[in-house]
Amino acid sequence: MKPKAHRTQVSTSQLELPLGGTGAVHDLAYYIGIGKVFAARHKRWPTADATREEFRAARVKDVDGRRLERELRYPAPELEADPEYQALRERSLADGIGEGVTLEALDPRYRTVLSASGIAELFASIALPVKAGADTVRYATGLPAHAADELTLRIGQGIAVRALAAAGFDPQDPRMLARGSSVRVRASEELKSVIDRIGIHRPAQDVRLADHYLLDAGEDGRLTVRYQLLAGGRYAGRFELGELSARLASVYALDPELAQLRGTETEAPATLAIPAAPAPGSIEELREQLGSLQPEGQSLKLPIQALSRFAEIRRMLEKAGGDYRPTRQQFDFEEYIDPAAVLAQLLKAGAP
Repeated sequence: MKPKAHRTQVSTSQLELPLGGTGAVHDLAYYIGIGKVFAARHKRWPTADATREEFRAARVKDVDGRRLERELRYPAPELEADPEYQALRERSLADGIGEGVTLEALDPRYRTVLSASGIAELFASIALPVKAGADTVRYATGLPAHAADELTLRIGQGIAVRALAAAGFDPQDPRMLARGSSVRVRASEELKSVIDRIGIHRPAQDVRLADHYLLDAGEDGRLTVRYQLLAGGRYAGRFELGELSARLASVYALDPELAQLRGTETEAPATLAIPAAPAPGSIEELREQLGSLQPEGQSLKLPIQALSRFAEIRRMLEKAGGDYRPTRQQFDFEEYIDPAAVLAQLLKAGAP
């Protein structure tokens, strides 16, 4: 009698994450977990091109990249109800990922953002640029060059307006608004780490960060790292509008240039006198519209805009030998007739 084979008991690995299990709730953390298991095995984050064999090698059954992409883009009710999924989808769409949540969006490098304390540290370094000497000016504005770890922080206009008003300045003065809308911050180690992890390659240590990137504080409370020379950017975290406005107001209140601007008046640009339009039906109106025709070779070309006195102008020009060509929007004359002279004569005679 053959000895009975003993079946070795092997515990199910926590790395095996088969989709579609009984009672499984596939929230965002579930899909992130699959990505982490894949990355632990292959040393890279999965993409839509990841094959079933690659997932099987990572001990994840019955799945491939395309299937995961479909489930993320067209979520089941449990996934769609997940607040983390909703927040990531909103952010992905705002960042220009038209498909919404994708495997790329689950990549930790994309999901890495500044902590609340990191944003507070960044805003604590806010300063207005000062005028520079001739040997330190780098920009046509007369402002000094950025330090190696300094970045421009663009402020949403609404935020700047509220902060200027809180500091006692006139936010309707364009000089003050221009002064307060762009400030500088010091890039902390956390921000540099975020820039690295989200896949934006930082320049060498001897090259200024400001030559490549800037920060954008939007009126929706989103902080974004943007490229200087390319379109687009990456989400870097959220901030409280009230806290940023209060910080800016304290910076504005101590700025000597804003204080100096407050004591001066804006010089209004010289305005040119605009002549009154001629009265409808008047001889002046007819002469003005007739003068809008342009001589070109043996023709007088009509202007782009419609002429209310066209019927009268047509009769006058046809009487002077012009042949109206509606398809070309012009009057043609014989070779022995000078269209410019005809037009000048009619204008001189008062265009009766």
